[in-house]
Amino acid sequence: MSLFLIGDSITLTLLIFLILIFVYYVYNLRTNNIFRRIGIPGPAPIPLLGELFNAMRRGMYKNDVALIKKHGKIVGIYEGITPIILVTDPDILRNVLIKDCHVFVNRRVIEGGAGPFEHGLTVLKDEQWKNARSIVSPTFSSAKLKAMHSLMNDVSDMYNERLLEYADKQEIFDIKTINGQYTLDIIASCLFGVETNSLKNENIILINHLKKFFTLTLTRIFLLFIFLTPRLGSYLGKKGYTVLPRDSLEYTANIVIQVIARRRQCLERRNDFIQMMIDHEEEIKDQEVGQQSKSLRKTLSDKEILSQALVFLAAGYETSSVLMSFFFYVMATEPVIQEKVYQEIRQELGDDEVTYEKLNQLQYLDMVINETLRMYPPVIRLDRVASKDYQLGNYLIPKGTIIHAPVYPIHHDSEVWPEPEKFIPERFLPAEKAKRHPMAFLAFGDGPRQAQIFALEAKLGIVRALRLVEFERCEETEVPLQLGKIIVLNSKNSIFLRVVRRSQ
Repeated sequence: MSLFLIGDSITLTLLIFLILIFVYYVYNLRTNNIFRRIGIPGPAPIPLLGELFNAMRRGMYKNDVALIKKHGKIVGIYEGITPIILVTDPDILRNVLIKDCHVFVNRRVIEGGAGPFEHGLTVLKDEQWKNARSIVSPTFSSAKLKAMHSLMNDVSDMYNERLLEYADKQEIFDIKTINGQYTLDIIASCLFGVETNSLKNENIILINHLKKFFTLTLTRIFLLFIFLTPRLGSYLGKKGYTVLPRDSLEYTANIVIQVIARRRQCLERRNDFIQMMIDHEEEIKDQEVGQQSKSLRKTLSDKEILSQALVFLAAGYETSSVLMSFFFYVMATEPVIQEKVYQEIRQELGDDEVTYEKLNQLQYLDMVINETLRMYPPVIRLDRVASKDYQLGNYLIPKGTIIHAPVYPIHHDSEVWPEPEKFIPERFLPAEKAKRHPMAFLAFGDGPRQAQIFALEAKLGIVRALRLVEFERCEETEVPLQLGKIIVLNSKNSIFLRVVRRSQ
């Protein structure tokens, strides 16, 4: 009997101890709330979760809209125990992203959770980031993109074959699936130097590993919450834990390292990112012969090349796929707009080869793509970190403060975009654009971290597809679309469409 009493006493003591810790945490959070000290308005934080609870319940984009509507253009929130400032004021955003970008060089990093991404542009900080960016940026110049164009065309051929098969069989299909395969094949080819051929259902093992990067499991969600706690995340990172699937990271890393080794031995050559990094390295070696080495590194190590390739995979795969899926959904549900796009393609290109230069001549297509990105911005938030104390409007924020620009509320602000839920490409006519603040449209970000390269692969796939087939809605097409709740804005369900061959 005494043993049971002792056991109950220990249980009660532990319960009281946990309750006291929780009460202290809540008290400390409310009394030491940084936003109360600064004076920034915002909701009372939910213990341990902050606004993550509402973001999961409503969806992040909907929760951002509600927060801005209730608290104004500058809002202080907590993600877990991490304070974050949401900013939609266009003048302040211009300062953060452009005018004072030297103060906001760094992005938010999940401490300890980067793994092989640790040398990537989105993780590196300060001078390391500037050095890596100076090496990588020339890779995506117009001349280098033209060189990659032939690789993209090869994948586009397979994409069109699949679309024609669907047309001939009069088959309803999920446009999200085929667009995911298209973007994965292009990125793997242009960055990793690997032909995945997922459009032909080849290389299944590699494809499954690459797709695991973008598959959220309960385990990964749980780890993500833990890594949002900086100290605990840093500790787990040192112990080898990561929010990404370890087996897929190792498999992909081994393939890329093998490709790099073959390129260094001149066993193969392609116009892709890895080859350009190897060529750059050789050019620098030739330039430095007889010269003293400088403190600023001019080449990347194999690990750094791997990190950049993984970053571009993460940045380009889902965003490009989502853009194409929403675009073709619009084409199917807005046939008048689809016909205008098609007529411009016929007028400007005819049956000629779709070159890099000719893609840039399609002005109405650009307007439709931009309106798609306005209504359905793939990246829900842009983030920056203050490298020193900074005057953010009327508020003095301390060094290390995280700034988020919630893109969806900015793109659906009725004061800037009348009838924001209507699809109106003419919003992007030159005269209309001139009336708006440049920070009113942030689909691909702004400032020195612009990442618009992935629009090229989407544009190529769109133009070549629309020359061959017409997209139509079917009885299984969801109208209006329900949107998902995760960080990258996507449709909650499949987007089922049908295509019909065009008569030339």
